Amino acid sequence: MAIPRSTKLLYSLGALALGVRDTGFNTFLLIFYNQALGLSAGMAGLALALTLIADACFDPLIGVVSDGWRSKLGRRHPFLYVAAVPAALAYWALFNPPQGLAQAGLFAWLLGVSVAARFLVSLFEVPFSSLVAEFTTDYDERTSTLTYLFAVGWIGGLALAVSAYAIFLRPTAGDASGLMHREGFAAFGTVGAAVMMVAMLASALGTQGRVRQSAAAPAAGRPGLRGLFAALRGRSVLALMVSAILLAAATGFGNALYNYIQVFIWGLNSSQISILSIAPFASVLVVLGLTPWITRGRDKKQVAIAVGLVAVVGQPLPIILRLAGLFPANGAPALMPILTLHSAFETGVWILGSIISSSMVADLVEAEQRRTGRQGAGAIFALLIFVRKTVSGLGILLSGLALAAIGFPATGGPVAPELAGRLGAEFAAVYIVLGVASALALAGYRVTRASHAETLAALEAVGGTGGTL
Repeated sequence: MAIPRSTKLLYSLGALALGVRDTGFNTFLLIFYNQALGLSAGMAGLALALTLIADACFDPLIGVVSDGWRSKLGRRHPFLYVAAVPAALAYWALFNPPQGLAQAGLFAWLLGVSVAARFLVSLFEVPFSSLVAEFTTDYDERTSTLTYLFAVGWIGGLALAVSAYAIFLRPTAGDASGLMHREGFAAFGTVGAAVMMVAMLASALGTQGRVRQSAAAPAAGRPGLRGLFAALRGRSVLALMVSAILLAAATGFGNALYNYIQVFIWGLNSSQISILSIAPFASVLVVLGLTPWITRGRDKKQVAIAVGLVAVVGQPLPIILRLAGLFPANGAPALMPILTLHSAFETGVWILGSIISSSMVADLVEAEQRRTGRQGAGAIFALLIFVRKTVSGLGILLSGLALAAIGFPATGGPVAPELAGRLGAEFAAVYIVLGVASALALAGYRVTRASHAETLAALEAVGGTGGTL
């Protein structure tokens, strides 16, 4: 069943909130608390890792509860409404800590507020993510819906990142990079919180009309916690989980080090980094147009493996070339154009990979329903989100430990070229090994275009499709 374009766009607004969350946590929190506030890299990395692990533990519970929720608003939407305002307030507090906190105080604030912010966003994220599997069962329509979702999410996240570098974190006489003063981060947090709240509420209100049988009880056989363990016995679920574990560790490590690489390896300031953040806007539009063509008639697994290999090998390529003496020197005229093109290309590849992998998760809903007799999109999406968050936290912890191990300064001090080189080598090695393994792990995923159609026919024959939103 086709989903109206207006519904796809309204649903996609929720991705703006997740983009705000990811931009703040993945790109700015570590460098903010480490470089601007002076919290040691090891303590900052530990706090963010513990936050993700704690948050991930809530996700399966949220998924199970939303699968069985009964209300006039449906089973997903009550969570979307409840989460919006508290999540925005917690996000604001994260970038506006009290003045005068010492190391222990900064660590406690970062840990406590991060746990609260991530839990509240997850209260929105898990039910929100589950909706795509319930809007339609069509193999290609799900990919189309997720294309809109990721396009809007990436555009919003990129716009916020560009604003951060170009407006809130501009270089000053005392801060050439622009990433060392807390006032800019405070303004960034305020704007991000406002965008998050509006996006959550707009998405919830915009998709409320698609709720079907809103007062009906959840169908028999919906999974409780036992359903989570039953899902783990599915080969396709395990393949996606292993792939997600490896990729989350790599991306958690890489995202936390993004600003370190731009500042200390490429010698860029915040204005130049904002240019790198502008380039991917074109990538989003290209992917929006190319995704239906790339996926039409093909199985998603093959596309995902190919895209994953290109992404993880291409991401550290400039650093590898620099270490080999084959890349322009810092300040050279060719440096920024090459980095800008690389940023645009890699963003496009990552967006395409994210769309395909999320659509593969949605296709598991019917496959698992046929295998186990249980129906529960929330539990399945929560399981994969749980894995990604937990291991991404370990990747962030690894990044903090890596910085501490090589003696990286905690307050924006000068960095020797050999120290920057060691950081680049660590990044490239970890990223490629984990990323390639993640792509290859998808070989165990069994849901194909043909098997999905067969599953839908089998479920339809016994009246097993559909459900309460």
